[in-house]
Amino acid sequence: MTQPPQDPGPSSPDWTSPNAPAGDGPPPYQGTFGAGPSAPGRPAPPVPGQPGAPHPGIPHPGLPGPPYPSHHYGPPGHVDPRALLAGRWARLGAALLDAIILGIVSAPFLFQAFRWDRMTELSQQGRTPTIEDTYDIPRLMAGYAFTFILGFAYYTVQHARWGQTLGKRAAGIRVVRADDHLAASWGQIAARQGLVSVLAALTAVLNLVGAAGLLMSLISLADDAWILWDDRKQALHDKVGKTVVVKTGPWAPNPYARR
Repeated sequence: MTQPPQDPGPSSPDWTSPNAPAGDGPPPYQGTFGAGPSAPGRPAPPVPGQPGAPHPGIPHPGLPGPPYPSHHYGPPGHVDPRALLAGRWARLGAALLDAIILGIVSAPFLFQAFRWDRMTELSQQGRTPTIEDTYDIPRLMAGYAFTFILGFAYYTVQHARWGQTLGKRAAGIRVVRADDHLAASWGQIAARQGLVSVLAALTAVLNLVGAAGLLMSLISLADDAWILWDDRKQALHDKVGKTVVVKTGPWAPNPYARR
């Protein structure tokens, strides 16, 4: 019986069989294909899918990770910007708390405009008081002016300095720029609060005139209610100031810390 032909191998005298014992040549590659080189003394991070690899979106120990926790959908490390926006109930709670604080401070300046003696007199006569009978109009206008200035300063200074009023601190939310979530500028905050103050002032003054105040009240309500259907939960004054309101927490950097 004839034997099958044997491959004599290359004719070069330097050729060695792949099954021959390793000599003085370089050792075989022990790394993981595609993992890339690692720094001396530091193991390469595990390749996703292999045992010991972290879950997608969770940084490997010692490596920088995303500034926010990854959302439950999207590519690894992706954060859905809508997940960072403040909830509507949180914004409502913050607004109510701020309104209570301002109301307590400004109430004495509005009550001093009531004509208590005139109202008592008309009540005894069984007559219905008019606006002029109920209020001392010049003193009422002075009280309104103080209230609007106080409100503008209360919101503008706190938002520009810390991104939060007392109400927003309690609710765990903060005002930031809409484009990059950094600290909003004084100009943005002033424009944002300016719209709110103008609407409030017009509503108060027109309520003394007649039905026009009701229209302004509806416009002011629409300003705040805009967050109910807006994709970024922006009120109209947020759109004017180019801001959004986001959640705060130990995982979120504070862009106002430098101030």
